[in-house]
Amino acid sequence: YKKIQYSYDFSSIEEFFSEKFPSEDISRFETELVELEEYSNEFLKDLDSKDYPSKEKPYPINYSISSDSRKFLYILCRVMKPKNVIETGVAYGLSSFYILSALKKNDVGRLYSIDSIFRPWQSTKMIGIVVPENLRDRWDLVLGKSNERLEEVFNETNNVEIFIHDSLHSYKNMIFEFNCAINRIHDNGIIISDDVLGNDAFHDFTNKNNLKNSILKIEDSAIGYIEKN
Repeated sequence: YKKIQYSYDFSSIEEFFSEKFPSEDISRFETELVELEEYSNEFLKDLDSKDYPSKEKPYPINYSISSDSRKFLYILCRVMKPKNVIETGVAYGLSSFYILSALKKNDVGRLYSIDSIFRPWQSTKMIGIVVPENLRDRWDLVLGKSNERLEEVFNETNNVEIFIHDSLHSYKNMIFEFNCAINRIHDNGIIISDDVLGNDAFHDFTNKNNLKNSILKIEDSAIGYIEKN
């Protein structure tokens, strides 16, 4: 259900980082981001010629995280230098690729990603297919639904500083994942949620727990940002 009309706290990535991390000059990441975007665009261009749904194209292209959202995650990881990151929802792995690229540049950190096969034309081979071999040494891909595996991953992983929700965007699943994260994340940890506009989960969760939060406009969608401290 949806009763809340969300409003934006930040209308751009630049505005967000200027306020939240005022000592950081994010323009220093521009060259790195251009290289990542070129790689991603080549991958997406190659997918364009394939038919959906199929083994070669198990997810529609617009199912992938947007260019600005990927950029946001990359800069956040470069700035925060997290020891451990957990994300739910992988698909082709574009968000994973950007996060892992940031961790490699930082020379610190590990990413735990959770996703599952939900359709007969999907396969484990295609989950995270965009992630190149040279980034996979920092990556644990956990197969299964987040409501079956997320608590386990949190319980086995210390010092999780960033959690990213991008799996099933139902009210029930979002509340479940937010609760898992807030109870187990580092004291100064960050919870990120893609696509918060579809229901009231983000509003209800942050209000109930009196959590500092903000909403960042990303193209035609929005990212929710929660600070645990």
